[in-house]
Amino acid sequence: AYEEMEEHYGAGMLTAVRSSAISEDSEYSFAGQYRTILAAKRETILLSYLNVAASKYSPEALFYRINLGLADEEAPIAVLVLAMVEAVASGIVYTSDPLAGGDDMLVIHAVHGLGEPLANGAVSPDVFSIERLNQGIIRKVPGRQKEELLIRHDKLMAAPLTSETVSSLTLSDSEVRQLASWGMAIEALFGSPQDVEWAKTKDDKFFLLQARPLSLEPVQSAANKSTASDIKLEPLLRGGQRAAGGRAAGTVYQAGMGGLDDIPSGAVLVTRFTPPSIVRVMNRLAAVVADEGSTAGHFATVCREFGVPLLVDTQDATTILTHGQIVTVDADQRRVYAGRVEALLQGDEAGQIVRDLPYFKKLRAMLDFITPLKLIDSRSADFLPSSCRSMHDIIRYTHEQAVQAMFSLGDRISGSSGRARELQTDLPLEVYLLDVGGGIDDDTSARNILPEQVCSIPFGAIWRGMSQVGIDWHSHSHFDWKNFDDVALAGGMAMKNAGDYASYAVIGRDYLNFNMRFGYHFTLVDALCGRDARANYCQFRFAGGGGNYSGRALRIEFVTIVLRRLGFEVDSRADLLDARISGIKCKKLGHKLEVLGALLGSTKLMDMILKDGMDVRPYVERFFAGEYDFSSLRVKAAGEQ
Repeated sequence: AYEEMEEHYGAGMLTAVRSSAISEDSEYSFAGQYRTILAAKRETILLSYLNVAASKYSPEALFYRINLGLADEEAPIAVLVLAMVEAVASGIVYTSDPLAGGDDMLVIHAVHGLGEPLANGAVSPDVFSIERLNQGIIRKVPGRQKEELLIRHDKLMAAPLTSETVSSLTLSDSEVRQLASWGMAIEALFGSPQDVEWAKTKDDKFFLLQARPLSLEPVQSAANKSTASDIKLEPLLRGGQRAAGGRAAGTVYQAGMGGLDDIPSGAVLVTRFTPPSIVRVMNRLAAVVADEGSTAGHFATVCREFGVPLLVDTQDATTILTHGQIVTVDADQRRVYAGRVEALLQGDEAGQIVRDLPYFKKLRAMLDFITPLKLIDSRSADFLPSSCRSMHDIIRYTHEQAVQAMFSLGDRISGSSGRARELQTDLPLEVYLLDVGGGIDDDTSARNILPEQVCSIPFGAIWRGMSQVGIDWHSHSHFDWKNFDDVALAGGMAMKNAGDYASYAVIGRDYLNFNMRFGYHFTLVDALCGRDARANYCQFRFAGGGGNYSGRALRIEFVTIVLRRLGFEVDSRADLLDARISGIKCKKLGHKLEVLGALLGSTKLMDMILKDGMDVRPYVERFFAGEYDFSSLRVKAAGEQ
């Protein structure tokens, strides 16, 4: 089949590999829930196919399908392999305005380059409004785009736009009218308003990539059309773009203050951007307000389907709206007010939308066997397989056992004569490396290696952070206190199988699993830092300590604040912390890993210094100012002048 495509499009042609599932692009869009891989070569088509097919079971796609009441067998997935269009401009035609219930307006969104940034809500496009009947152009609104996604040397790459391109519109008037005409013809063919994706090549040829039914918002009744002029309150925020209409009130939940799983029901999510992961908590959201985003993005389509008001491109919502504050979001008028504004909420609150889907009936019957969590404390005597009473308990138990097995890996392998190599370093750490491919210089065969001979991107970033000049490693020698306790209990005799204080890292060119031990303090970093930003992640666990409980808890608070400022989702309790970040470019993730390395070095003995009542916020500010030695600093107690 590929050879036949080559005969038509030329040797070595690139392809787009995308989903084509039953129920997709029908009554419900499944917008952005399945994966699409661009610029796939002949040798990568099979792997691309597997990745697209597997995306049916991503958390976001599962949540979306289940909330529609569709069983797994009701949504089989096929995968299409299409010739890649090397676009210089791309966009979407809405044959009716979805936010006006299908009026006499047609809307075209356009960006320079490929259309993926537009669909992902990562760019503000040019917007053209056209009369449906005579294709007259009513309005042109320039977008804000600094770079475009292109194909160069058979690879996707982001390229900065020239100043001339930035200041020019993506389409001429004649091209706008032509797209409008094609859109109306497609609508006539299918008999309903359509969402049409298109692309334009460098020789000014247009390709219509797909068409699907357009989800229109219902027209509001006159009783619900209270305008902003009827409200005497001064809004906290005004502006942005209405991406999904409606009005709702709730408590502000700042995305950086915790993980998605911590979002309470009825919250107003305030976030910098709208990644696909938000879809899995859509049923808890009263409204969403974002600094960035687009009305033509996939997330906007899903919000319109679920009846969740969405205000995007506000630019500064995350700095204006305060976590825990009660607000009313009027997406129709692009305003956010303090408190509950009852005049706006009468008959229009998004949280009152009820969906009578089979999912809710099934879920109510199964929840008691899925969500309750009994196994909370892993140190409890009841933390046993026989104590599991729900699926949540089983997952909690197996996850804890897996993490503990990883923590003990260094003890079991570092002293063996296997493939592990010892890292030679001035830091008072004993580190063993196991290379699983591309992690160590191929020309190096010695058992002892230097940091500069390590080629692992994530390990190198962590190690640079740990090696910062300002970190004091030597005033408090590193020591394996757990082994010391064992030796003391054995009457002073060294234990034969003692793991000493070794740390152990499994490394590849783009992978790291690093188990570090600092006395009673254990740390696990698991990270992937490669070319595909969507696959990149860092998972981090921080546990224990040699100080008293208040010192350990305050250190956890310090680490939590730092990680959330870096963009991690953090779950912490007592002296245990789990954090995760994903879906970012390798360069940005590398920077965060480097800061994480500095954080590990800076906090190794912080629990010994912090005392009950101290305020850790000054430490946080000093850390981000580049001050990493906290061995002798005095922190003011809370309320102290």
